[in-house]
Amino acid sequence: MGWIVGPHKPLEEYKEEVWHCQRCNWCKIGFGWTVKSQKYHWSCPSFTKFRYDAYSAQGRMHIALALIEGMMDWKDSEKLLEIIYACDTCGACAINCIRIMENNPLEVIEALRARAVELGIGPMPAHKRFAENVKVTHNVYGEPHVDRIKWVSDDAKPLAKSDTVLFMGCTSPYRRPEIMKATARVLRASGIDFTLLPDEWCCGSPLFRTGQLELAEKMVQHNVEAMKATGARRVIFNCAGCYKTFAIDYPKIAGDLNFELMHIVELLADLYNKGKIRFNKLPTEIVTYHDPCHMGRYLGVYDAPRIILDAIKGIKLVEMERIKDQAWCCGAGGGVRAAFPDLSLWTAKQRIEEARDTGAATIVSSCPFCATNLEWAIKEMKVRMKYKDITQIAENVIVRL
Repeated sequence: MGWIVGPHKPLEEYKEEVWHCQRCNWCKIGFGWTVKSQKYHWSCPSFTKFRYDAYSAQGRMHIALALIEGMMDWKDSEKLLEIIYACDTCGACAINCIRIMENNPLEVIEALRARAVELGIGPMPAHKRFAENVKVTHNVYGEPHVDRIKWVSDDAKPLAKSDTVLFMGCTSPYRRPEIMKATARVLRASGIDFTLLPDEWCCGSPLFRTGQLELAEKMVQHNVEAMKATGARRVIFNCAGCYKTFAIDYPKIAGDLNFELMHIVELLADLYNKGKIRFNKLPTEIVTYHDPCHMGRYLGVYDAPRIILDAIKGIKLVEMERIKDQAWCCGAGGGVRAAFPDLSLWTAKQRIEEARDTGAATIVSSCPFCATNLEWAIKEMKVRMKYKDITQIAENVIVRL
């Protein structure tokens, strides 16, 4: 389990934490000995982009302090909402602050957003569309609900009943069906039977992250009841955001879930370590791995994807400077891609530049949202680099033993 776990609390309950911010700046830069160069020593995308303290975690902590203590009002600055929401909630600030001060600025930022929604000030217009779409179509993209299973094909078909459920999420089936298919094919090739929820709804992550907690809780209640109805004992994810939401946000509302949660890369690494699968050789390819924030800093999943990549002969993994709990965000999360596309794209471009500096031809990750943003940056930068989900590498070389 990762470091960044905390309750949903009202803003005022963070009074002690915001007073304890020492303005040490560790929320902005890589942690001590992990820094390898000046070029890649920054850790907070919004501060690095805007270079105003208000856009850092310590700046937002002091805004929270001022609001809690009545030193300022929500209407005092027309920039206030932008500052609170121009953060991809990647957790780079929290991972360092928890180590040093046992403070979690990310919780404070999300509490600010929840309060903004309560007051009718927030969220941003783009985030309101998340809620509007989810209410009608049960996905943030507003796509027809029936199209959630449009990706299903004969070679990637689920069973009608199984105690293992593949949770699809919104981004994989509606925007990255190739990742959805690859995940299903990998499961079948590994000998893992699986089914789908008959009526899956959005996991609620975009709603939680933007402070729209009331509707997010309805997603939790629906999906948990749907899981119980299937008799699920294990739930598999290919989306880091969905995985994190089930693992951290759901228990706060639904209590003990009574079913195991695993990302597909954890399952594959476990099967490989137990000698139940192996991987055939691929043509030589130099790759670098991007740690998704929700799966890395939040849940501590760092080894599993690297075990898989190291196990595939022909794949040579070269690491970027900022990896694991110090990894630079892809820029898509926290509602940033929807409300602040320029910041989102800039953040992704920074990551692609770092990936290119390794000499790798391919950047690999394990989250469809990261895939979408990183590929956007590759296209805009017009560089010779490919993106692959780890399931897309594994699907053609996995062998069941």
